[in-house]
Amino acid sequence: MATKRRICPGIARAVATVTSGALLALAPAPASAQSYLLTDLGSLGGVKGSGAYALNGTGVVAGYSFVSGSTNVHAMLNDHGVVEDLGTLGGTQSLARAVNASGWVVGWAYPTGFDWQRAFLWRDGTMTELGTFGGIRSDAYDINDAGLVVGSSFTPEGEELAFWWRDGVMHQMGTLGGTINRATAVNQYGDITGLASTVDDQEIHAFLSKPGGLLYDLGTLGGPAAYGLGVNGLVHVCGWSYFQLNNPATRGFFWADGVMKSLGTLGGDFSAAYALNDHDQIVGSAARSDEVRVAFLWSNDQMVDLNTRVPPGGNLLLTDAFDIDEQGAIVGVGKRANGETRAFLLTPEGAAGVSGTGPVARTSFAGATPNPSRGTNRFDFTLAHAGRASLVLVDVGGRIVRTLADGDYDAGPQSIGWDGRDQSGARVAPGIYHARLATAQGTFTRRFAVVF
Repeated sequence: MATKRRICPGIARAVATVTSGALLALAPAPASAQSYLLTDLGSLGGVKGSGAYALNGTGVVAGYSFVSGSTNVHAMLNDHGVVEDLGTLGGTQSLARAVNASGWVVGWAYPTGFDWQRAFLWRDGTMTELGTFGGIRSDAYDINDAGLVVGSSFTPEGEELAFWWRDGVMHQMGTLGGTINRATAVNQYGDITGLASTVDDQEIHAFLSKPGGLLYDLGTLGGPAAYGLGVNGLVHVCGWSYFQLNNPATRGFFWADGVMKSLGTLGGDFSAAYALNDHDQIVGSAARSDEVRVAFLWSNDQMVDLNTRVPPGGNLLLTDAFDIDEQGAIVGVGKRANGETRAFLLTPEGAAGVSGTGPVARTSFAGATPNPSRGTNRFDFTLAHAGRASLVLVDVGGRIVRTLADGDYDAGPQSIGWDGRDQSGARVAPGIYHARLATAQGTFTRRFAVVF
């Protein structure tokens, strides 16, 4: 499961007015058929309320809450109904954007004596600053279950640079030629999406990348900007984009296999997609025909207002859905009539209790790491059940380059190394290749590049 959620500063107002990996999953029920149980996730006592940005699939939700007696917000964790204040880096405010299966949380917090954001990692009760690229600000947007953190940091010159962070070291990512670069989401295989400006900052495009890899430009829906905000295990991406030049209207998008398509709206002039799971169920916010902002679920090419899928008579308008897990549980922000926001959890009716039964075993294929390959790499896959598996590399013409595996494997994660050579022992030429994994649960094909 891709752990998530990441709300980019400035997106809310703009909305309101790239690699490898695959999972085999059963097709979800049509969005229109699903109803939900609604749970208020509480707050830290502040009168302005709370919001939920991420859930980890084991019953833990991360977000923010206003603090009792002040106008400050603190990062908030709800662990199976127990609300916890995660504190700050010594300053007045903080916010949690993502949480992984181990309960590690990332986000931003103010350091002592300052009113600027610093990326943090909260682990086992301790909040640690992740540093910067020399500027005064940084922000952590996501963390996967392996502890890989992504975000952005400013330089002393004011450039915003995307980063990936692991084991205490912040690494700069590539660019698309501009000075604005932000990594907003990472999946379980290390595939990263975000946004990057082009040469002379003329446009902003969504991208895909890997730690240490190049940025792959996903483009836009036709307008001058697109933000990638979620990436799942299939390496499908969601986000939002302007869909034509000189028009402020935006559309949530779904990008898969080289094609970016609009999710449409609920009758109004905007939509934005914030997260997706490995069933390609997407959540976000959109305007209705009366221009009221509401949370949506998009599945099987259908967008539905989540307010129509909860019991009637409540006093909470669901305005934004920020994350969805593999069991279909959704978290986000709702608004009461008095303007107070509330963090909410939607649990699919018919599910066995609140989300938190743990990840479902699935066969998956992560493809090549690193990608592009510079002579040697590995191919990681997971089998839901013990059985036979074969891994074959082919060129763009479909000719077999090398058979890397063909035998029986135990259930669970597997890793196959490759030395960059073909069946005869010669080094392969630079170019595009495909890795094909065949299992009893299906066949998966991932594209990768070889460069020298």
